[in-house]
Amino acid sequence: MNIIYKIGKNNPLEQLMHRNYFTLYHTAMELHARLTSGFVFEIHSQHKNELTLSFITAAGEHLQVIIVLRVPELCIFTREGMNRCKRQSANLLHAACEREVQGVSMSPCDREILISLSGDYTLVLRLFSASANAFLVTEEGTVADACIAGKTLIGTAYRDKADRSSPDIIRELERLAQQKERFFALVGIAEDSKPQLSPGSLPGFDQAMLRTLSERAGESGDPEDVFDAFRDMFYELLDPLPQTGRTPQGKPLFSILHRPLPESRRYASVLEGLNRYSSAMWSWLHAMQERGEFETKLRQQLRKIEKELQEHDPGMLAGQADDYQTRGHLLIGALSFERTLSDNITVPDIFNPDQPDISISLKPELSLSDNAAEYFRKAAKTREKIRTMKRRKTELEERKALLESLSGEITSLLSPKGIKQFLEARRSELRRTGIEPTKTASGITSRFRTVKLTASATLYIGKNATNNDHLTFSFAKPNDIWLHARGSSGSHCVLRGVTLQQKEEIRRAAEYAARYSAAKHSELVPVMYALKKHVRRSKRLAPGQVLIEREEVIMVHPATEAD
Repeated sequence: MNIIYKIGKNNPLEQLMHRNYFTLYHTAMELHARLTSGFVFEIHSQHKNELTLSFITAAGEHLQVIIVLRVPELCIFTREGMNRCKRQSANLLHAACEREVQGVSMSPCDREILISLSGDYTLVLRLFSASANAFLVTEEGTVADACIAGKTLIGTAYRDKADRSSPDIIRELERLAQQKERFFALVGIAEDSKPQLSPGSLPGFDQAMLRTLSERAGESGDPEDVFDAFRDMFYELLDPLPQTGRTPQGKPLFSILHRPLPESRRYASVLEGLNRYSSAMWSWLHAMQERGEFETKLRQQLRKIEKELQEHDPGMLAGQADDYQTRGHLLIGALSFERTLSDNITVPDIFNPDQPDISISLKPELSLSDNAAEYFRKAAKTREKIRTMKRRKTELEERKALLESLSGEITSLLSPKGIKQFLEARRSELRRTGIEPTKTASGITSRFRTVKLTASATLYIGKNATNNDHLTFSFAKPNDIWLHARGSSGSHCVLRGVTLQQKEEIRRAAEYAARYSAAKHSELVPVMYALKKHVRRSKRLAPGQVLIEREEVIMVHPATEAD
């Protein structure tokens, strides 16, 4: 699922910034503005590699901060509303709950967001890709609790002396941007030498950003150009322009640099951009997982077919059929012979007079003529088996060719939309290969359009009036969220796996409801939503038409085709 990009113009490497130090720096400042004077409501994990920190802000609003562990494409994002810990979830960091948030800051020397709590505790969100974790630190600097490896970390020092002596990244970069000679000395270049930037040469700059810096400086290698590019890039990082985009293959991108992304969308805050990027990335990862599972099924089918083809040996059966036929003819020629034994007879080989006599097994209860007829039947049956085997071989070779064609086609698909279109268009061919359509606990999802918004939230979209009716009144559950563009014809949408308090997922679902409506070309579209149990039908209404109670309305931009 990882993609390697070559360096070049508008290279996507510079947009892999969702867990960069500077992105997290601005994220911490925005969280400080929202969470200060609020309190920690709950901390839990109900999905693998995902930690949910629920807060109540000073304004009384619920806000969830989600940390994604060990998934390089994701890091941190937020959701509006409350998502209470479910029965199967793990409650974590109990000592942090119900404590007041006194401030949020970024560690000056590493990718850690520090949430100061009442009682002189600090909630540390360590966001390194390899060792991401969240733990509670006391005033004395020892770890009081941790989400991962708690038994090992509790009682240990939060930072050792070497960590505490690390430079302040922002201040050090600011000095470098203002002092050219200091910059040259740090990166180890002279006025007349070509720079060789390496990881660690600039604080806070990871490998992708160093490559971006080299690309912006140009191929000349002039130290002055490198310094100018660094200074411009640093001031861009201090004044972020949050935006999302997509690679030509459909993989979501995120950047806070000012250079536009492909299919760029800009946002007023870093958190808003991260939320949109994370939602799109969840969908992309789900599609890649679906593609991977499909490829695994294809490989399994191919191995099974190849094994059966290797065992295919019509020549052996043809020899066996000839042998049965010969024995039948020899028995016919020996009808006048005296039968001394009941279960076999030895007769001369009239087809090969120079060969020794042949011993033929007999069924004691049958006469010689009946035994001959039995051998003729065996010969005919074996020849029919050969014909069946040849037909089977032709069928297997056709299936193998189809599987190889499908395998080559699916490998080239990298966008969720492309994968879904492929599965829809080739569904009949997949059934011929023995691969069943993807199923869920609710049945075959291909009955409706399906969009994976997050790991737990799935949106189902009706295809026509009859399908809308089936989606709403047969498939949807009472507490699913039902959505429809207000005042326009369009698809019924059912959002499963979220509550009415999770506004971000509802807004994303509403964008799709607007997309699949007659108002999809409008700039803003009103979309109404309510719990499905408040949606009912009437005998006086046509299929697909409903009556709705307790609805709320949200104004959204329709989702684009790329989404």
